[in-house]
Amino acid sequence: MAYEEKRNQDEELGLEPILKLMRQLIGKWWLIVALVVVFAVSGFGLAKATYTEQYSSNLIFNVSNKDRDIAGAAATYVTASDAQASATIATNFKTLLERGNDFITAVQNTVKSTTGIEYSKEKLRGMIDVELVADSTLINVNVTSADSELAYAVSTAIQSVYADIVTDAFPTANISVADSATKAELAADSSTLLYTAAGIIIGGALAVIIILITAKIQNKLLSAEDIKNRFKIDIIATVSDIRTKKKTDRTRLLITDRNVGLPFIETFKLIRTKIENAKLKKGYSVFAVTSSTESEGKTTCSTNIALSLAKSGKSVLLVDADLRKPAVCKTLGISIEGEKGIYDIVTGNKTFEEAVKYIEKYNLYILVSSSAVADPSETLASAAMAGIVEEAKRNFDYVIIDCPPAGVVADAAIVANYTDTMIFVTAEERVAIPQIEYALSDLMTTKADILGCIYNRAGTGTLKVATEKAGGYFSNRYGGYYGSSYYYGSRSSSHHHRKRK
Repeated sequence: MAYEEKRNQDEELGLEPILKLMRQLIGKWWLIVALVVVFAVSGFGLAKATYTEQYSSNLIFNVSNKDRDIAGAAATYVTASDAQASATIATNFKTLLERGNDFITAVQNTVKSTTGIEYSKEKLRGMIDVELVADSTLINVNVTSADSELAYAVSTAIQSVYADIVTDAFPTANISVADSATKAELAADSSTLLYTAAGIIIGGALAVIIILITAKIQNKLLSAEDIKNRFKIDIIATVSDIRTKKKTDRTRLLITDRNVGLPFIETFKLIRTKIENAKLKKGYSVFAVTSSTESEGKTTCSTNIALSLAKSGKSVLLVDADLRKPAVCKTLGISIEGEKGIYDIVTGNKTFEEAVKYIEKYNLYILVSSSAVADPSETLASAAMAGIVEEAKRNFDYVIIDCPPAGVVADAAIVANYTDTMIFVTAEERVAIPQIEYALSDLMTTKADILGCIYNRAGTGTLKVATEKAGGYFSNRYGGYYGSSYYYGSRSSSHHHRKRK
């Protein structure tokens, strides 16, 4: 079945919400396991702490409708009606053993004569368990007590008094002892298994409730379809979560480093193709990249977009417009001391030509800051900033601008007025939907349109694929965060000159 047909069928059957719920639970498997283990151990400990040895004595009765036939001779056959009557008598006899007052009084007196102690009727009733043996007229009586002698005394008392009690109640019936009372033996400990099982169930149920409540409160994205359907934004690409073998490898997230894996590289080639198409169809050359909050991977995305375009032979300028927390240098693994990029040009300390640096290793031009500036919003809103963007458009095929998070500060919305289009980056289960809504509503008031969304850090697996129309390429954990440190792999590219007017 084609993927789209499978997805449509899932929607018709109402399976999509179930699949998303399962993904939520699987994503928090550690919480479920932790609570199950804690409650199971607690149940086990409680069972052991409250456990007292119990001794059990058994006897079995056999119930028959009659002991003689119609002619008065010993009964030699049993009719269907006799069998039905025997079953009825067995049920009634069971009730008598469980609730009969004369019966329990007789047992009480007999036990007193044996042990010298008069136990209450309630205590004796609590010791006696009566059950019908399935598909028979046998009745099993089990007497349980922490005192083995008392258990045996009660069991033998039942055996000795039952005949007198049932003679008046069932005069035509034949109720006999099929198996005499046994010596009381130590009963199996069922409470440990019961308490442990109860702990597992309670722990699992509590974990599910916590996960569902947390998900409801946090109201975070669970799939690319969530943002597409809710905000009517096209998904440019889905970048899957990267799981690396070593901790340090999580910072190697440049397409120039093959350690990130071919799928990661191919994902950004896909993004590059869509950006090139936007240039061909609409003439776009200036692309700003932002997100709703930090730690969604916007700087990693903007850097790799620029690198991907540069690898295809285009002249590309990567601008770090995050003047509050510049991270492009760290992402590229380079050090440019004393540079303030945009700020140097706006304040007249440097010309555009002087501020732009060429990184031969990546065949990439950059306009970056090595440290934060004091008045970022005023710097970005200046007329000089508009001039910077216009000069960049004249000199380069593509200009990629890394902006601050749009849902945190107004800087991204300011920069958007100088760009052709915006690329919005959002990470799965990283940010609440209201935060995304706030960021997008702010961006939509600018001159630039929104090209689409890069859905970042997407989960993988069967359940994930079942709830996505378009999946990501790779399955390793993605670790590019706003403000994190990075290092790079050494993949050199040929030198490429800027385009000129």
